[in-house]
Amino acid sequence: MVLELTQGNSRVRWMLAVWLLAMVSGLLMPLTFSTEAGATTMYSYIDDQGTPVITDNFNTIPERYRAKVKTTEQTSSAPQGASTTGAIHERVTSWQKRVTEMASRAVPNIGGLSHSQSQILTYAGIAAIVLFLATYMSKGPGVRLLALWFLIMLGLGTPVLLYVSKDGPMDVIQKQTTQTEKKHQERLQQIP
Repeated sequence: MVLELTQGNSRVRWMLAVWLLAMVSGLLMPLTFSTEAGATTMYSYIDDQGTPVITDNFNTIPERYRAKVKTTEQTSSAPQGASTTGAIHERVTSWQKRVTEMASRAVPNIGGLSHSQSQILTYAGIAAIVLFLATYMSKGPGVRLLALWFLIMLGLGTPVLLYVSKDGPMDVIQKQTTQTEKKHQERLQQIP
């Protein structure tokens, strides 16, 4: 019995170490390859009152001053961390878009439901299966209780999400209300 617990603990520690290594490397990898240098073109001129005006958009300069414009290339003075943060944000955003597109293509169309409702029902079904497995396969009562609680919340939340989803009953009612309101406004305008 003691040997089994020791093997289980070492297995959990090993899985945690691999997970942490993957997360840290995923966060640090963009930092090592980010060598972006930014440059902007700045335009400057002096207006009729003698005030110097500087802009980075040539189209905002009035026609009468465009002949007197001085052009300056300016390198980005932002610290490397700022461009790295921007690069990480762009990568995460593009990854999120790709995963969302993949997931939406993998969802089957369920008859009688809109695509968004099909997505909600499919994801809720997958989550329910995972929670059932967690409930019945875990040995700890805390994990079982937590999985059961999430399962109950999923059972309560899924119908609400189906109701308020795009092209769901609430959306249909709102469209009908808008159409009725337009008709009512047209009738009011016709009254002399």
